[in-house]
Amino acid sequence: MNKLFSLPFVNVNTETLSTVGFKEAPEDFRVIELMGFEPSGEGEHLWLEVEKREKNTQDLARDLSRHFNVEKHAVTYSGLKDKNAVTRQWFSVHLPGKSEPSLPVFRNVEFLSRTRHNKKLKTGVHEGNRFIITLRSVSDMDSLVKNLERVKTDGFPNYFGSQRFGFDRGNLDQAQEWLTSGKRPRQRFLEGMYLSAMRSYIFNITLSERIQAGRWNQLTQGEIGQFDWSKSGFVVEDEQDPRCAEGEIHPAINLFDNRSVLPEPLAELEGERWFEQFKKKRFSPEQRALRVIPRNFSWQTLDAESVELTFELPKGSYATSCLKEVCELIEPNRDDRS
Repeated sequence: MNKLFSLPFVNVNTETLSTVGFKEAPEDFRVIELMGFEPSGEGEHLWLEVEKREKNTQDLARDLSRHFNVEKHAVTYSGLKDKNAVTRQWFSVHLPGKSEPSLPVFRNVEFLSRTRHNKKLKTGVHEGNRFIITLRSVSDMDSLVKNLERVKTDGFPNYFGSQRFGFDRGNLDQAQEWLTSGKRPRQRFLEGMYLSAMRSYIFNITLSERIQAGRWNQLTQGEIGQFDWSKSGFVVEDEQDPRCAEGEIHPAINLFDNRSVLPEPLAELEGERWFEQFKKKRFSPEQRALRVIPRNFSWQTLDAESVELTFELPKGSYATSCLKEVCELIEPNRDDRS
């Protein structure tokens, strides 16, 4: 792997972390999508609330398109969910002029509710996700609880999770190969995925620098602040704004575009032919908070070595980024690339 793509993402917590067994069974990692609104109950789009076990979101979307005999683009969802988990989310199927169809029977899939809406389900419209996570074989329960209490109060760095970068950060290597050769990926959606991975990596390295400088959770005059659980931002005028300490607003930065300055660890990318091609791509303006404070964060011990966590995060934030601040995750070997 390119050494630049192997740079670590620094933790705030520098103490030795308790090791824990993570995702030892799909039921140990439960995700419930929080929409933040209710479908209207009428319209030409069938909305389905689904709970699935060890099922890829995109695979289920394809299964639904085959069952309802519609094009793939007629089946939509708001966000991708983990495969090695039990996840609950919504799908919509465009069925104009069709009466209520029968629902399919799929292995490891349960249809919880159905309704209608006058609009399709668009990417990223959900508000956030609720996580119910069981950690097993905890090596040091006192250390784990102390770190959970700290994150509950202070939050954690809003890193993009490893899923964003692919197996062994392979999406970054694929981005470099594509931009170097000029040969476009066979599937069009891969272009967006590779560009997003590179943009996310630059954000993570910038956040790492902020952590090392002690500035990851502080406002800086002239930079950006962002409201909690919102993409709305503003230019910071008062670095001592009490809303930051209270968790109502967070420091934020713009995601990379062709006007951005690279963080120092990546400065040598400037001038690289492939990176100059990357900078020429069109990027939608987007801001991301540097910090997240989980909502409704609680935990209970199940036995001497197991604990169940429950918390909510805004869309785009990763439960694994939270967990890596409180413990060292030991996950069974499995292929997560599907």
